[in-house]
Amino acid sequence: MNDYTSPIVWLLGLIVVLAVVVVAVWIVDVLVQLARRSIFKKQYGVSVPNSVRLKHSRQRNRIGTFIMHYPTWRAAKKDGTRDRRTNNMRIDRNRSVILVGDWKLLGKDPFEAYALVIRLRTAGTTIGYCAEEQAKRRAVMDKVNERRSANSIDGIIQQFKEKPVDFESFCADLFRRLGWWAQQTPPVRDGGFDLYMRSPQGKTYIAECKCYERRHHVGRPIIQKLQGANMVEHAQGMMLITTSAFSSDAVNYARQVGVELVDGAELVNLCQQAFGANEKEVIPESAFMLTRSDIMSRIPADMRNRYC
Repeated sequence: MNDYTSPIVWLLGLIVVLAVVVVAVWIVDVLVQLARRSIFKKQYGVSVPNSVRLKHSRQRNRIGTFIMHYPTWRAAKKDGTRDRRTNNMRIDRNRSVILVGDWKLLGKDPFEAYALVIRLRTAGTTIGYCAEEQAKRRAVMDKVNERRSANSIDGIIQQFKEKPVDFESFCADLFRRLGWWAQQTPPVRDGGFDLYMRSPQGKTYIAECKCYERRHHVGRPIIQKLQGANMVEHAQGMMLITTSAFSSDAVNYARQVGVELVDGAELVNLCQQAFGANEKEVIPESAFMLTRSDIMSRIPADMRNRYC
């Protein structure tokens, strides 16, 4: 009897010892993290959420650094969603990294990590832009430069001469500034028009945008194409926007079929109404901050409900 029970007792004892060690290590880790949070708060005046771990950095960071990371499926498809051809449901919770002074902070939750960075900046700690903020800053400044070039038709043409597709985005932004709702169509298979729009009065439109040189006038065929597209869309109105002008044939035909025409001169006039004295425009720092939707867009679509 004793010969059989001795190994069992020994095994149970080993399990108990291991459990005690694990609990002791966990308690020590909790106490260490509490102490570090207290020290960090005294240094920077900001509380660190429990989802963020604190470590001592190997080198002192005079200017803070921030690297965003996002959760990913261990088995993922090209679009980032889980590959259901396998039973692997593991999630890699990649930690965002914040380097401040002598500290290295690691956060599993990208939203809490970014919120901590914003609080630190507000409290006076210098932390450089992460890659996502840099990209948003470039996008915002591109929009500002587009608006600044809109004080003349030549400026608009020059802005989009090498990338005419971006003229569609510019027109959408312009009409939004004027109180319209506007959305671009997909770049592939756009259905013969570039924008869905709705006026402040609620009238629906489809619009085609053409960035042409001054001497390249828009002819009747483009208007016919827009009219054909609306036989499918059934919008209440149609609009053709260009940086150039319209041929007399195009003007006559547009009048017959009810297409509203915006030529280069009218486009500049609309830009002045929408953007005003944009060369004096001051861009607030908040324009470069990441929104919740900015961060959410980088998380796999089938994982986003975990962060709602």
